[in-house]
Amino acid sequence: MAPPQFPIHPSGPAGSGRPGIPEARYGAGRGQDPGYLASLRSGTVLGRLRARMLVLVLAQPPILAISPLIVRAAEGRFGGAVPWLYVPLVLSALLAVAAGPRTPRPMAAGLPPERAAELALLQFRQAVLVRYGLAQGVILLGLPLAMAGGSDTLYLTGFSLGYPLLLGLALPTAGTVERIRARLETGGAESHLWAALLAPAAKG
Repeated sequence: MAPPQFPIHPSGPAGSGRPGIPEARYGAGRGQDPGYLASLRSGTVLGRLRARMLVLVLAQPPILAISPLIVRAAEGRFGGAVPWLYVPLVLSALLAVAAGPRTPRPMAAGLPPERAAELALLQFRQAVLVRYGLAQGVILLGLPLAMAGGSDTLYLTGFSLGYPLLLGLALPTAGTVERIRARLETGGAESHLWAALLAPAAKG
């Protein structure tokens, strides 16, 4: 069975019997990030995460392009839909804006570097997934509402609200990594997040 795209635990050394981050680059920071596109070929944990998220993000515009074929559009002042159908889209976007930046929770201070890096990577992956789910939910919500309202304008509205959130919250750019690192270290912890992300990715 193929491994999940975002395993819950980082892969440890063979036979270690516990999670771990072999070859973590302790002391590394944002300055060692080669950039989004360059990191895709770097073979690092961050590069692999970025590649997966890029595929998920780039899959959205083609769906938008075929949405008129899915939704039977109707003419009307509000794109064929009654105004209250737009309310869930706005509320879901506000939820993503409010909840997304609050993930992950701050780490406890005083952890050994290996354990801190291990935990930081776990929380980073979870945070990216939660943020992705919140933003993607805004986009996906637009489709059933568009079908119910008979207007692809609803899906376009959901896409217009959700896609920027997807880029700003979930895409693991250097800025996103830094913001998550700062949140992890809010309580005075040293997360060693960059050390974990710039480590070579496990093969397989």
